[in-house]
Amino acid sequence: MNTKPSPPVHRIAGTRERGVVLIVTLVLVVILSLVGTFAIRNATQSERSVNGIRSAEVAREAAETALRFCEQVAIFDGDDKDYTEYASVGMRARIITTPIGSEFDETAAWRKKASWAGNSAIVVPKAYVNKKPTGTTVDTTPLEIEPRCLIQKIATTSTPSLTGYLITARGFANNARFETSTGVATQGAEAWLQSVLTRDK
Repeated sequence: MNTKPSPPVHRIAGTRERGVVLIVTLVLVVILSLVGTFAIRNATQSERSVNGIRSAEVAREAAETALRFCEQVAIFDGDDKDYTEYASVGMRARIITTPIGSEFDETAAWRKKASWAGNSAIVVPKAYVNKKPTGTTVDTTPLEIEPRCLIQKIATTSTPSLTGYLITARGFANNARFETSTGVATQGAEAWLQSVLTRDK
């Protein structure tokens, strides 16, 4: 009996190789997508951080502006004068005359929300906020919320006794929201600064 040997079977290896290449390609696409997503997320987070720092700095500079303005009001009051520059009116009448012992006094007006909502709070005039040195151009975004401050008289019981003023200033960035009816900032960057002006009695 003659039996013919069966012909050799030829396997096509290319099919299996193409399947492996497809899987590797898909894995690489997934990895690249994840890397791209993380890069975008990190860039967004960095931008938010930078914007937060910028807003905090704007609020601090606004508070510094209010502090300097109200120091002038207090100095003029110490000389029995009213500060009327930059079209400001009635600044001296806004000074809280109920004296406190120091800036740490628990009864200080700056600690009460109502003080910031009433007529005691001095809103710094826009002309002062937007002033710039002569001969210079400043390309900045104007503040949407004018900075404000409180001035309260100080009379210490120490020896020698000192009289003067406690000045508390608040500044806001343009991302802030300030409710004038309650004296509360509901969102955004806000900065507080204080100074004490005293003289020997």
